[in-house]
Amino acid sequence: MEVKILDGKIENDYKWNPGQSVGRFLTQIREKELIAVRCTKTSKVFLPPQSWSPYGNIKMDRYLPITGEPTLGAGTIVKNAPWNAPEGVEPPYMLAGISFAGVDSDLIHLVVAPEPKLKALKPGAKLRAVWKEDRTGTMRDILYFEPAE
Repeated sequence: MEVKILDGKIENDYKWNPGQSVGRFLTQIREKELIAVRCTKTSKVFLPPQSWSPYGNIKMDRYLPITGEPTLGAGTIVKNAPWNAPEGVEPPYMLAGISFAGVDSDLIHLVVAPEPKLKALKPGAKLRAVWKEDRTGTMRDILYFEPAE
């Protein structure tokens, strides 16, 4: 059997239905608001929201706004841009778990600052979100987080 290799480009429109929980989360992000969901069986709060509780084994639909200041949970400094590097962000940056009071899971996102400042960050450090000017309802509507101090 002869193998043929063709050079070219394939483009394919991709549409994805995020479902009720993630869809609602992304809609609220467009408005610069974060929402989480609470499990009525365990009282655990998840951000980003998910439709099914991994601990209570029940459907979740009790949404609540996140109003507190974000803090650093844990993170790692990225020094070399990966293949899927976020557009407009150059290393070094931190890939981090962003914590919110009253939420039982962390939001995985970026923290951007000069490297010495990133190295000085400790768990619990206060952060603030930097929002995209023209939001479209994607996770990248939050460009990144930065140290609040």
